[in-house]
Amino acid sequence: MNIREFIHEYLNMSRYVALGTLDGILAVMGVTLTASGVASMAGGNLSNYLIGLTGLSGGIALAMSNAFGSFIGERAEETRTLRELERKMVMEEGKLDDTIIHKQAKRRIYMSMFTHGFSSFTGAFVPVLPFLLIADRMTATYTTVGLCFTALIILGIYLGRVSRESLFKTSIEIVIIGIVISAVSFLIGGSH
Repeated sequence: MNIREFIHEYLNMSRYVALGTLDGILAVMGVTLTASGVASMAGGNLSNYLIGLTGLSGGIALAMSNAFGSFIGERAEETRTLRELERKMVMEEGKLDDTIIHKQAKRRIYMSMFTHGFSSFTGAFVPVLPFLLIADRMTATYTTVGLCFTALIILGIYLGRVSRESLFKTSIEIVIIGIVISAVSFLIGGSH
């Protein structure tokens, strides 16, 4: 498979692109904003860089969890589908193993694993970059919130195009989810 086919197949797995990116942005935004709020309220001299690394470590764990979760879930689904096909074709279980159908199923499994994990990993960088690059806590916090909501709007537009629904509606839905997570993060980390 060449790079063009790989990118095309990656983008065709829009479900995992969306799930992973949304997970990466929102979960890591929650961790990063909570860590920032806790550090500010504790009065310690915890650097923004360490807050960024905290968020990034959560993002890496999330990406790995999503990748392996997709692998396990998709493998179960593909195996079930293969066994049902064998049963409908009145074949002995396992007869379709190592066939083109089986190889295509394995490819889908590994693509879903990569797509979900990689999308989570890239989404995780959105909320942590300001903390890795900006020394002032409030500037980093506001920049993180701004970048995250911009990324969520872009993700909403992408999902609206994929689903052929209203771009505005899907963007608003995703932004509302971001607002809820931001509020929870603020209540946990910064409202003391």
